[in-house]
Amino acid sequence: MIDARMKPELHLTARSAWLDPAAARPAGPGRNFWAALVAAVIVASLALALSSGAARPHGFGPHRITVPLDFKPYDPTRWAVMNAGSYADALKIDPTLPDPGSIGYADAAAQPPVDPATLRDEAFVGPPAKSYAFKGLTALDRERAHYCLTAAVYYEAASESDDGMRGVAQVVLNRARHPSFPNTICGVVFQGSQRPGVCQFTFACDGAMARAPDKAIWLRASRIASAALGGSVYPGVGLATHYHTTAIWPRWGKSLVMTNIVGAHIFHRWRGRWGMPDAFRAPYLGHEPVPGPYLPVAGQLAALRGNGMAAGLPPIDGAIQPAPLPGGAAAPMPQAMAQTGTAAATPTPSAPPPAYTDPRLNQSGQIREEFRKSGEWIR
Repeated sequence: MIDARMKPELHLTARSAWLDPAAARPAGPGRNFWAALVAAVIVASLALALSSGAARPHGFGPHRITVPLDFKPYDPTRWAVMNAGSYADALKIDPTLPDPGSIGYADAAAQPPVDPATLRDEAFVGPPAKSYAFKGLTALDRERAHYCLTAAVYYEAASESDDGMRGVAQVVLNRARHPSFPNTICGVVFQGSQRPGVCQFTFACDGAMARAPDKAIWLRASRIASAALGGSVYPGVGLATHYHTTAIWPRWGKSLVMTNIVGAHIFHRWRGRWGMPDAFRAPYLGHEPVPGPYLPVAGQLAALRGNGMAAGLPPIDGAIQPAPLPGGAAAPMPQAMAQTGTAAATPTPSAPPPAYTDPRLNQSGQIREEFRKSGEWIR
């Protein structure tokens, strides 16, 4: 019999056949440790490659630039410059300081104080239109634009002050720059004048142009139209695209934003983005169409009487020669303006002048009866 106490190794050998042997402990780090170490090295390498731009030709990620600085935490010279009372005092300390005027700097204290009334008006009216010069492609285009704008200013605001005329001119120019209207001056002024009652400006389709213009007032309207076409802006109406007299209040008035009241007219602009400066970017092509009205004045009167077109008049797509000025002088519109591509828009010399049954249309410089109370307070 073998004594197990005397032979321990035999005893362990005998039990190894029935029991699982004990797990052998490795001498160094385990397998999981090495796998984690390899993964960490790979991740660090990728991060370094991406940050340095090696992964892509152009690289991405943060870039670091090292700039040497000579500014100490406490630099007596720099500290004195920053605490100088004026630029002149700072320049005495450091003559290398840049000139503030080179970047458009201006001393606010040197500017004149802002008038509170001006601030109030700007807040009420809104932003003004941007200056824009309407230059026609040819001399004919420039003459057409000048005549059409002068006609609008005269027939819409002949009894107004200069500011009242400027407001009308500014509305026409605002429309010409807005995508909702034609991008020509004559196109805006005589839009819809092919039919009576649907024109944008009343004078273009109600027979008002049969009235011979007053020479002095026409010249004043011409001067204002010339300045407006040259880039002059009247901020009193802002970006207004509509107006009406103070004697009426149309239904569309509630859908717009009122900008101002100038003389006998109330001006409005679009709501939202359509009434903001960015909307007024339509390019002016510089080619002006034939000035209107595109329905002759006699035809307008006949249509308003309910008798249709009068016989022997030009087609509705033509234009008429404006009424002569007092003293026999013609209104400033070149004869070439009345010509279309195929036929002349003016009546033939042998055609008799049209007769107007309404005597009010022959009263030069007078206000029509329905607008006689314009400018008075609405009761």
